[in-house]
Amino acid sequence: MIVIKRISAFVLICILVLGAFGCVSEPYIEPEATVQPQVDTIEIVGTGDVVPAVAQATSQPTAAPSATPAPTAAPTETPAATAQTPRYVAKDGVYTIAWMSDPQHYSKKFPEFYYSMTEFLRDHRKELNLQYVINTGDLVHNTDLDSEWQVATLAQSYIDEIPNGVLAGNHDVLDPIGYKTFCKYFGEKRYKDKPWYGGSFEDNRGHFDLLTIGETDYIFVYMGYGPTKKAFEWVKKTFDAYPDRVGVLCLHDYFTKTLTLSEDGKKWHDQIVKTTPNLYMVLCGHKYGSYCVSATFDDDRDGKDDRTVYQMLFNYQASLHDGGGGYLRLIQINEADGMMYHLTYSPALGDFNRFDDPANREEYYPYDEKNEEFTLPLPWRIDHGA
Repeated sequence: MIVIKRISAFVLICILVLGAFGCVSEPYIEPEATVQPQVDTIEIVGTGDVVPAVAQATSQPTAAPSATPAPTAAPTETPAATAQTPRYVAKDGVYTIAWMSDPQHYSKKFPEFYYSMTEFLRDHRKELNLQYVINTGDLVHNTDLDSEWQVATLAQSYIDEIPNGVLAGNHDVLDPIGYKTFCKYFGEKRYKDKPWYGGSFEDNRGHFDLLTIGETDYIFVYMGYGPTKKAFEWVKKTFDAYPDRVGVLCLHDYFTKTLTLSEDGKKWHDQIVKTTPNLYMVLCGHKYGSYCVSATFDDDRDGKDDRTVYQMLFNYQASLHDGGGGYLRLIQINEADGMMYHLTYSPALGDFNRFDDPANREEYYPYDEKNEEFTLPLPWRIDHGA
């Protein structure tokens, strides 16, 4: 019996030693991300006539990334931890303006995507150096369904303490309800005490926000779907009241599906974009796609174009069959270098650039991945304390 016990003890010791040294796994190291491609945008020369924008922004893309970050277990977490810093993390001196549009199908059928977008912005505010969030409308698909408004208002509540603005898209104000329900959930009352909120037009049918970010004083002016004559007049008056601020115009409807100007888009172009010397960006949704079209204007009428306006559309709602996959546009601005970097990222999927994977491209809804990640020079001048 003593011999048997000694042999058993020896076997047990061997098992423990092997267990201590036989199960060490190597950590996963993510491949390095590719360099961001640059885009040469199409110019619409600022003559007295409206010149249709009929082509996409062109670029010189780098090779597509060999791998995207792995999806996380929870929407609010970052992609799987690796030795490499996620590409959305802002470098020193860089700040982020986030933009979402047309989350209507998330409110209708895929709320987890909407929640993941705004939770990510809230939880990663510091990493992004996130300064502002824009939503260009169609918060819901069915304006008469309170369940969809509940999703939208909860999702937006996650960023209530981050400077942000919303507007109404066509699905938010369908007849006969009009702006009644939109104003119930996203009217002036929700925003009037926010320090960035500048003022309202007709209970937040339109509004403006004032922020100083980095060395730039901004004014963001919003107007919802179906603008009236008074709406155009209010927007023009608002921009003119702040001539020294960098102006951004946020709309729902501006382009057609062929990137010509819509009926209202022509009015916005002629009455506001062309006549407002401190306006440098127009952001819209409504139609499907992701594009940037530049227009130039001769504000002082000396025969030389002296202002560039980036007219951008961002709307993933019809891509694949998940309502858009929860993709955000992250506009990261480096004032020292005079550049802005545009990233497209889905926190829910842990993925950059949906259409860099050929399997995600559909004939019905064609996309070009070079419009998902690109770099542009800042169209306004930075004085750097001068």
